[in-house]
Amino acid sequence: STGAEVTFKVDASEIDFSVFTTRVDTLFGVSYVVLAPENSLVDILTKDEYKEAVEAYKDIAKKQTDIERQSITREKTGVFTGSYAINPINNRKVPIWIADYVLNTYGTGAVMAVPAHDDRDYAFAKKFGLSIERVILGGENLPFTEYGSLVNSEEFSGLTTKDAKVAMVKKLASANLGREKINYRLRDWLVSRQRYWGSPIPIVYCEKCGEVAVKEENLPVTLPYDVEFSPDGKSPLARSEEFMHTTCPKCGGKATREADTLDTFVCSSWYYLRYVDSKNSEKAFDPELINKMLPVDKYVGGPEHACMHLLYARFVTKALRDMGYLNFDEPFLSLTHQGLILGPDGLKMSKSKGNTIAPDEYIKQFGSDVFRMYLMFGFGYTEGGAWNDDGIKSIAKFVDRVERALDSSREKITNSSKGKTTIDKEEKELIYSKHFAIKGVSEDAEILQFNTSIARLMEFTNALSKYNTADIVNTEVLKETIIDFLKLLAPFAPHFAEEQWSLLGLSYSIFNEKWPTFNPSALIKDEVEIAIQVNGKIKSRIYVASDSTEEIIKTSALETDDIITAINGKTILKVIVIKGRLVNIVVK
Repeated sequence: STGAEVTFKVDASEIDFSVFTTRVDTLFGVSYVVLAPENSLVDILTKDEYKEAVEAYKDIAKKQTDIERQSITREKTGVFTGSYAINPINNRKVPIWIADYVLNTYGTGAVMAVPAHDDRDYAFAKKFGLSIERVILGGENLPFTEYGSLVNSEEFSGLTTKDAKVAMVKKLASANLGREKINYRLRDWLVSRQRYWGSPIPIVYCEKCGEVAVKEENLPVTLPYDVEFSPDGKSPLARSEEFMHTTCPKCGGKATREADTLDTFVCSSWYYLRYVDSKNSEKAFDPELINKMLPVDKYVGGPEHACMHLLYARFVTKALRDMGYLNFDEPFLSLTHQGLILGPDGLKMSKSKGNTIAPDEYIKQFGSDVFRMYLMFGFGYTEGGAWNDDGIKSIAKFVDRVERALDSSREKITNSSKGKTTIDKEEKELIYSKHFAIKGVSEDAEILQFNTSIARLMEFTNALSKYNTADIVNTEVLKETIIDFLKLLAPFAPHFAEEQWSLLGLSYSIFNEKWPTFNPSALIKDEVEIAIQVNGKIKSRIYVASDSTEEIIKTSALETDDIITAINGKTILKVIVIKGRLVNIVVK
């Protein structure tokens, strides 16, 4: 990252510390600074009355992984040290906090916080009641994180972000309080761990030969079972005599194995390759098979994965590509961040808040398919939202409606002797609804818009129920329709769809069937329904040929009995025709 290093002095002290920022133009908006819990200054700067809270917070932070600490969706936490820093650009005192979203391994382990122009700082400031001051123009709502023109920034007000960065660094440098800097995120990857579950590191230690790699034909090194788990900080493998004592691959003399195992990220950096070839006992994977099926089309995960796991997976993929094992460059072609289901109060679920939702209770009451469909219908997949009991009840009612429509359909199909074979207006409407649903569900599901996919299924259900009200139906068309309906429903309500599939007497399983495809010509209607309004209120509906001119539609509307009655004795001011949809007759 290209930015600036800015020095903050500690109030009433000789101590100072530096922060790295890519947005030095927002320096006038700093309302607090944050140290990583591991920062060596924390113990020095914490006032006596805050030490207990700070120590407790540091203990909690130790138990969090870097991924957990950097999660964008995780609720922000932190504690005040009791000390203040001096903003070097305006000599303003700002409080010094510690928070686990700051990592000691990146930059200086300290950050300046500008709540008005940073998402994490904004969330933190809102929670702890800290000052939020706009210093960049743009956008109605805060935080505004884009570039713009400066305000509330003394002599720098009016400058663009680009110009302000240069001018501010120049002023800071003249006072020896700042400088331009490039901060590199690339670090050595410490991959050894003192834990049992992990890949043993294939290195042995020989007094004569030193460190020696295990021969390839002896890989993989397998984990021993005679281990003890004691809280002494040593690797559990070190307690296995059989595992630790071996022979040197080079000289054949006595040697000791490496007791540490590899970091879990090493394993998770290539698991997707193993999924395709999981039963292969000869090698990690068969390149020919892998190159046929991969890369992965869609990866779903939180944004915190982007800077660690996904990065490591890319490293490994590119290394294997360079070694000739893979013929693709990227492991995952597309990444989607899923939304978060909040508690009924709109807040993140937490036991301490008492707003958690227990799935088991709802599944017991409504069934797993209803629970699944509510999660898909009630929330945008990438946005999430607040849980609502009324929502899951509505989905339960919808599934009941589907069941009634399918029961009615099967009954009519069973009594096929009373059916017809012609394709009339009613059949055309049903066929249109089917192909419209296939198109909508297919296209929306492809882009993970499951809520609108289910909305199309609801429309399809209405069309099916309407068709079943007829005394005589075309049973062949009806059966073809419900077969495609169940195929569309199956990904959303798999158990229910499988059950209904078997009730139709069809072969197991619905999930072995091909996904239905729509016929574009079936989406061209011979007739369309036109709503007729008088002064904006619907008074009647008519069917006209889909290629009817506006004049024909207007004439047909005015000649309808209901409309003749509705406008009797009134003066027609104008007739508005929206082709294919409605006619609005304005009278007085």
